[in-house]
Amino acid sequence: MKRAFLPTLLVLLTALTACHKDDPITPVTPAAGRHAYVLSEGEWGNNDAEITLLNLDSGTAVPQWFSAANGRGLGDLAQDLVHYGGKLYCTVYEANTLEVIDPATGKSLRQISMGSRGPRYIACHGGKLYVSCYDKTVVRIDTAQLNIEATCPLSGMQPEQLCVANGALYVCNCWQYNAQNETEFDSTVSVVDLESFREVRKVTVGVNPGRIQPLGDGRLLVLCSGHPYRDDIPGNTAIINTADTSVTRMGTVMTNCAVHNGNVYYYTTTYDASWNPSALFYRADGATLPGTPIITSHSGTLSHAYGINIDPSTGDIYVCNSPARVFADVYCFAPDGSERWHAEAGNFASKVVF
Repeated sequence: MKRAFLPTLLVLLTALTACHKDDPITPVTPAAGRHAYVLSEGEWGNNDAEITLLNLDSGTAVPQWFSAANGRGLGDLAQDLVHYGGKLYCTVYEANTLEVIDPATGKSLRQISMGSRGPRYIACHGGKLYVSCYDKTVVRIDTAQLNIEATCPLSGMQPEQLCVANGALYVCNCWQYNAQNETEFDSTVSVVDLESFREVRKVTVGVNPGRIQPLGDGRLLVLCSGHPYRDDIPGNTAIINTADTSVTRMGTVMTNCAVHNGNVYYYTTTYDASWNPSALFYRADGATLPGTPIITSHSGTLSHAYGINIDPSTGDIYVCNSPARVFADVYCFAPDGSERWHAEAGNFASKVVF
């Protein structure tokens, strides 16, 4: 598991606190309001991946929303969640499934088997889903038929995040185990032509690329983690110009990021000698990285930051703070960095989907 390396719809009835695993799970009929969905990956082997429903108006949460609606959980290690074409799609890595979910009720519409591919991240374009998989492929899924219709082999190491830009799919090639069961790292992004659905080139960006985001102007932001145990191979951020696949390497290190209205919101996590984390948050103009500190009053509180997302309708900033072995909290900040509210989610909450 990679963690080792580190439109307005119906919403909830009332504020609930997090449930323990042995508590009975009762479906909730939501009241009207704005809401979002929080993906909690769960802890490896605990089979406790979950989706929490957030009321964005009141800052309250319905925990175990998916489990309550379906009488079962998502499975082991949920990886990504997207809202596309009126449905939610969730990859569950260890369970090797793609869950198709009704966003109004939380009910599963279909559970697509991914065989032994190890599904990771999702990109959406033209009525299709593109899912990166740890068998070193990307699969294309038709959202009308809800089936896998094509597979594209990749020539890099295990792929992570991916995105679509200028008629191509860009896929981060991240890491793998070698024959000696040692970890080795890639430094490339694969470019897949969407029409032929074939890898056409690779672009060298930096060691251990795992996250990629479009900046909205034909450029892509690529976060490279570097080597987790070697100070001489630090992380970096690269920008790919999709017009000619040229690469600009920045001096900025980003652990995770979100892009909104031409701005990049990101945080950088560092560790002291005892492996205690701390996180610093920034906002940067997408054309002139690096950035200006934000949310400075919460840098200690959010030391276990595990995800950042921006509400596209308000510009509010959402941060998932996910310490190990306790339920995570989701913090909502106004665009100026002041806290609006925070609510509890599941284990290893990693993403807020609007």
